[in-house]
Amino acid sequence: MTAVARERVAALLGEVTSPGSFSARRAASVDDLHLEVRGLGRLLLPVPDAQAKQLCRLGRPARYGRGEQTLLDSRVRDTWEIPKSRVKIDKRRWNKTLLPVLEGLRGDLGLPSGGQLEAELHSMLVYARGQFFAPHQDSEKADEMVGSLVVMLPASFRGGALVVEHAGETATYRGSGKSLSFVAFYADCRHEIRPVRSGYRIVLTYNLLLREDTVEASMTEAAPEAVAAVARCVEEHFATPLPSPPRSAGEALADPPNRLVYLLDHEYTMRGLSWSRLKGSDASRAAVLRAAATRTGCEVVLALADVRETWSCLGPEWDAPWYGRPRGGWRDGWNEDLDDEDAWAAEEGPTEPDAYELEELVDWSITLDAWIDPKGVRGEPVATPVRDVEVCATTASVDLRPYASEYEGYMGNYGNTMDRWYRRGALVLWPRDRDFVVRAEASPTWALDALTKQLRAGDVAATREMAAALSPFWTTVAAHEQRRGFLTAALRVARGLDHPEQAAMLLAPFRVEMLGRSQARGLAALAERYGQTWARDLLTAWFGRGRPGIASGGKGREAWVASLAGLCEVLHAPGGPGAATARLLVEGTWRWLSGAVEQRRGLMPPSRRDEALGELTQPILAVLECTATIAAADLRDEVVESLCSQSDDLLACLMQVLRAARTPPATRPATGLDRIAQHCTQRLEARLARPRRADDDWAIEPPGGCNCTDCDVLDGFLTDPARRTFEWPLAKERRRHVHTRLDGAELPVRHQTRRTGRPYTLVLTKTQDLFDCDRQIRRRDEADLSWLHGTWGRV
Repeated sequence: MTAVARERVAALLGEVTSPGSFSARRAASVDDLHLEVRGLGRLLLPVPDAQAKQLCRLGRPARYGRGEQTLLDSRVRDTWEIPKSRVKIDKRRWNKTLLPVLEGLRGDLGLPSGGQLEAELHSMLVYARGQFFAPHQDSEKADEMVGSLVVMLPASFRGGALVVEHAGETATYRGSGKSLSFVAFYADCRHEIRPVRSGYRIVLTYNLLLREDTVEASMTEAAPEAVAAVARCVEEHFATPLPSPPRSAGEALADPPNRLVYLLDHEYTMRGLSWSRLKGSDASRAAVLRAAATRTGCEVVLALADVRETWSCLGPEWDAPWYGRPRGGWRDGWNEDLDDEDAWAAEEGPTEPDAYELEELVDWSITLDAWIDPKGVRGEPVATPVRDVEVCATTASVDLRPYASEYEGYMGNYGNTMDRWYRRGALVLWPRDRDFVVRAEASPTWALDALTKQLRAGDVAATREMAAALSPFWTTVAAHEQRRGFLTAALRVARGLDHPEQAAMLLAPFRVEMLGRSQARGLAALAERYGQTWARDLLTAWFGRGRPGIASGGKGREAWVASLAGLCEVLHAPGGPGAATARLLVEGTWRWLSGAVEQRRGLMPPSRRDEALGELTQPILAVLECTATIAAADLRDEVVESLCSQSDDLLACLMQVLRAARTPPATRPATGLDRIAQHCTQRLEARLARPRRADDDWAIEPPGGCNCTDCDVLDGFLTDPARRTFEWPLAKERRRHVHTRLDGAELPVRHQTRRTGRPYTLVLTKTQDLFDCDRQIRRRDEADLSWLHGTWGRV
């Protein structure tokens, strides 16, 4: 079967290689390195053991980074670090050796010829016998950093090899007893220091920085024949309609893809992403693809791709200790017949990331996080998923080392999977005639800026055409946009479109929680232009989006409703256009709130129900106060009637509303709070008028909600005032059901299983908590009634 065009692009680019490698080594004489250490003096080269021991005494245990943390753990990194403040190097003499070596290493690594490689001293390290550094990856400590340089000072030691790995390839470097050894490698390479077997390994470590004047000066020249071949495949990719299964006979194919995403081999970070600092073959392949884009009329950007893969896998049968050490430590069972490093490899066993055997790719996703245009200007951060029909790569992600992985054990019907995450560079191409759609899908903020610019130019027709192009994906991408001012910009564009359907489409992804005082007048202006029916439909959609209580930036809906009064004040200001809009907002809020009340009244256990209803105190108060602000007496009456028609399980919440109110007595009738106070007073008086529970009355109100035979029996026991205990032979599942009913209602009944006979016997015992709870409720009701009389009068 012939490979699709994008796969041929990956294959052709795979043939484009760089003369460089992921790591390189150079050697030089020690003559120009004059190094002094405070507390020791001039360091002799080769370093004698006596001075090495003194260095260890001057050093401190070296730390290492993990994410934002700096950690100290000798199981991961065991070496001595000499503080940089103690180290003095004669740079004038040292540069005579260092600068030519750096120029040679630049070419060895395949970095652009127009760049200058510089070395920035990071640390001086001493590894004594048994010390090591587990596999790790260096962080990029500056925007210009492309790699690390290790200068191994001549000394007598065994072991301590530097092992560098990338994309399945491994290079091993050992020091010299007489000369300086320079080893450079890219920052995304994992590497380790194997344990020192004897003697002392002493090194200087540097950050490698690549300085560039311009992006153009750094670009590798592309071979014309490679460019032509890739260009043909790119044209085919963007001209070939996509299959859209399942597809009936005669049904048209889907449109061709909008993008081609080629994943580079190396890992990059946000701060280090640059056209001028592409690593190894990435630079050569980028030059070819960039030239092909120019030839085919395409835009091209350099992007960061976050890749996640989920693999089914087999867990390790070998119970490997941490960091792959043999069970007896580094030295137990060492094979003295083998070379030091071969002996290490024979004994080490699988390391932590490799301890699982990957079987089948179950799921994957790729998201573009940021991109840079060919001029080297960093564009807006983006967040756009990549489809499988758009992506290709010469090197599969599974062949690279992930920056994080997580194993999920078998969980019954899922599990035994490994999630792996990668950060890869990527080149993204798209035809220039699809530029707006592609950029808009990647950055909704950019899209609104582009529409705003078109409106300011006075071309409404072109703006509408651009807005129509957003329709297939706008709801999906805009719903996740978090940038400040996004809703304000959308309201402004929606008004300028002067097109109700397109305006509704543009605003549909938002949630009502995003609406603040600064956007209130913009919404009112839209309602005035497009009509109240349009505004009501829009707000209904806004209230319905997302989960109740969750909103942009972590702001809960309850918190937003509590600030509703400020919105209504802005909208209902004299001369303002928003009175009708304010009513729509309050009506929509009450529809949501009444549903939330009903939903939370059904929660169990009762303590959770009361807590959840208590969270609605401020929203209820806000709605009542807003009905007064907008003079909506009919809506106020509807709210009050609904709240007062509920059973007593809402009484505690209504008391919290009254206690939270700061409404002056004169304005209480306008809010309906006086009627709620009257309702609470009547209910409390009725509850307190009931006779107190007799000392021998063990009746408990059943929880309700289930009509099964066992629950009928349970209800009979609960409502019987004379029965305190009940021994009930029940099978396991039936016992579990009774346990659930009692615990879910938090009833004062102890339930235990007597594990004798068949079936076991469930023993139910009503507890003294029944009387304690009654007394607590009565004391609370008396306190609430007293507060009502003192604060609200005898309403």
